[in-house]
Amino acid sequence: PSSRPPFNQGLLILFVAQLLSAIMGLYTEATYQRYGPQWRENLFYSHVLSLPLFLPFAPSMARTLGRMAKSRPLPVPLPLVGQVPSQLVYLATNVLTQYACIRGVNLLAAASSALTVTIVLNIRKLVSLLLSIWLFGNSLAQGTLLGAAVVFGSGALYTVGSRPRKPADKAGDGVDLKAKKA
Repeated sequence: PSSRPPFNQGLLILFVAQLLSAIMGLYTEATYQRYGPQWRENLFYSHVLSLPLFLPFAPSMARTLGRMAKSRPLPVPLPLVGQVPSQLVYLATNVLTQYACIRGVNLLAAASSALTVTIVLNIRKLVSLLLSIWLFGNSLAQGTLLGAAVVFGSGALYTVGSRPRKPADKAGDGVDLKAKKA
């Protein structure tokens, strides 16, 4: 018997996460319509209000941070700092890239619909998955390849279908209506 959970449980978790993400996107969109696209405020409150949820894990996080501080130093000293534990540099790099990502998501949510944000995030997640498969030398399963084609194809169809249409030529002579008025 394998200690790995069944595949269907993973799919269920992904489905629930996607559903909750879509609901949160719709809530954010409704909030922005009512109060304006205050993405900085949204970013602040969504993070500050979630901090108490980490309190039960504070001892474990402190132990982990202590172990990270004792990791081997980077082979190259950093300017103004000198030798820094490699795990702390990796943690800081992860925090900065996550900040850039969530900031971008909030900016996008302020400027577009919840559906657009959800589609962009799905494509980003897929690119991240494909990149990790490539970086770690894993093989691409047939189901993953099919899923990637569906996600990229659907994203492409969404971008084509959501472009603003040009006004119809009422005269039928191929002349632009704005040029005709001038």
